[in-house]
Formats: sequence, C-alpha cells, structure tokens
Amino acid sequence: MGLFDIFRKDVVYFPGCLTYFRNKEGFDLYRKIFSKLGIGFKVLDKHICSGLEPWEAGYENEARKLARKNFDIFNKEGIHNIITNSPGCYKMFLQNYPEMLPDWDVNVINSWELILEKLKKNHYLIKNKAMEVVTYHDSCYLGRYCGIYDSPREILELIGYEIKEMDNTKENSFCCGSCGGLPIANRELANRIAKERILQAKRIGVSKMIVVGFENSSLLKRNVGDSRIQVFELSEVLGNALDIKKIEAFEEEIEGEERILIETKTNMRLQEELKEE
Repeated sequence: MGLFDIFRKDVVYFPGCLTYFRNKEGFDLYRKIFSKLGIGFKVLDKHICSGLEPWEAGYENEARKLARKNFDIFNKEGIHNIITNSPGCYKMFLQNYPEMLPDWDVNVINSWELILEKLKKNHYLIKNKAMEVVTYHDSCYLGRYCGIYDSPREILELIGYEIKEMDNTKENSFCCGSCGGLPIANRELANRIAKERILQAKRIGVSKMIVVGFENSSLLKRNVGDSRIQVFELSEVLGNALDIKKIEAFEEEIEGEERILIETKTNMRLQEELKEE
C-alpha cells in the first residue's frame, strides 16, 4: 500500500464553507475528481465551519467551540483522515486544531500531493492535455502557512500546462486579497489587491491564471476587468483534463450599455453575498 492508500470509511471530504454553501458546482466537481482518481471518501450530512473565519477575526472561544463540535462529529463517524479542497481549512485542521484540541488525532491529508500521486499512477485518466502556457497564483494559506508550492504546479504540468511565473511567486508571492476576511472588512482594498495581481499576470504575457481555492478564484474573477485574463480554480482545469467537465470558453468582450448592465448585476450579486456572510 502506498502513502495515500486509504479507506473510504475512515476518510471525510471537508469542502469548506465557501465550497459547500456557495459553490455547489465546485463541490460536485471536486467529488467527481476524487472519485475519478480512485480516492475513497464520504461526505458528512452535518457540515460545521472549520472555524477559520472566527479564529482570524479574534473570536477564539467561538472557534474553539466549532473545533470541538467538528472533532466530536468525526469521532462519532469514525473519521481518522480528512481531505479538503480548501487551503484555509487545510491550514486550520493541520496547524490550529492541534493547538486548540489536546486530544486531536485526525490525519490531515495533503490533498494536492494525493491528487498528484494518483495522476502519476494513472496517466490514462488524463484525456485532454492542455498544451498551453499559464501562470499559477500561490494561495497564502497553502503557500506561506503550509509550505505547499510544488505539488499544484506539478499537477498542472502533468495535465499539459507550461507554467510561466509572475515576478512575485512562491515564498515571495503577492497576496490576491481574499484571505483574512479582507473582502468583508475592506472590499475596496481587496479588489485593488486582486486587480494588481491580475495586472502582474498580464505583464508576463499570459492569458490564463490558475489558482487553488474558491476564495482566491472568486475574488480574482470579479476583478479581471478588461485585462482579458481568464482565472480558473484548479478543479476546473482538472475536471477538463479528466474529461469530467469542459472549461467554459472565453466570452467575447462586451462594450457599452450591455457591459454596464452586467457590471451592475455583478455588484448587486456581490452585495447580496456580503449580506449573507
């Protein structure tokens, strides 16, 4: 048995709040990706936040209560391993839970290393090779906090992408503005940061940016403006490579009143999302 040969009954797929509650399509896509790669898991009916948001906002007691609730559920369900597509949840389970819960004994699996291992062993599952140059944005949670830089890049290279690095990358990566609750606390600043990251991709002459985490991809997608940069979450390009779901074609640039109408609707939708949060 290899390092990641694990049993379905022991493994829970924890998608994170943004994926579970606000990105059902991404939730479904990751489930299909894990299943296609032969990764056994189960999804719990009861989903509780990992506690990352209250923890970062300074509500330590509330975060500890959420951590204890999750751990109690895991114990009741016989969960010994966690996989997640959320860099924030991964960081929370891996680094913060052991500090908050003295009895925490759940194995937090590096999902990106797991995906990479499965792809290497099962090349035949890759049906659509990309064969194009893209850039990759490092998630702060995945990179700075957890030191995971190489496996997402190796996944992209394995499915046919050539990666052209931006000026600020890996340990020196430029934040996209999505972490730490910034889009809620200071939406204008978060948007400015995201726009700058988009411009950094444009400066190196690529047309696509791949990111890990729907927090990152959602904010960056909302700020592409007229840059002609396409932003994809890892699941989207993986789903295309595995012939699960085709990535959407780039929409032609829209001018005039139609663009104003679309931007107005986008802003209204964003405001509604913020109210829900």
